[in-house]
Amino acid sequence: MREELRKLDADHLYLGSRFAGYTAEAAEACAEHCDVISFNIYQNRINAPRWDFLNAYNKPAIIGEFHFGALDRGMFHTGLVAASSQADRARMFIDYMQTVLDHPAFVGAHWFQYADQAITGRTLDGENYNIGFVMHNDTPYPEMVEAARTVLGEMYLRRKSEN
Repeated sequence: MREELRKLDADHLYLGSRFAGYTAEAAEACAEHCDVISFNIYQNRINAPRWDFLNAYNKPAIIGEFHFGALDRGMFHTGLVAASSQADRARMFIDYMQTVLDHPAFVGAHWFQYADQAITGRTLDGENYNIGFVMHNDTPYPEMVEAARTVLGEMYLRRKSEN
């Protein structure tokens, strides 16, 4: 796959499969063939020792999806990782991102998703999670916006101080 992608488009990174679950053998094979190893990590934070195996691959890793949800603003489901309130979601976001920044193998993390899912559920599976940075009507969650400003505003200095 990598060779074929290189032939067609040599100037883009190959991120692999974005593991939701993985075996050691699969992660090692991915590191051998991909430019960046990608994972969906739905946990409260990055537990550094659990992910230290990545250091041996000498390849960057990226988090393709993570989120936290709460039930204090009208939604009926928290998503895959629950917070007690919007303020707690913001605190958890900062903590999660700081643990990503502190791990030398990770080069980034992508929040899933920008807007809350529809209260009636999304097509195909009915998910109706409170996981957005904005409500379904595009109104920002101020706690999440402030959390993003805080952690992202200091991320380069934090990362530099860890190296």
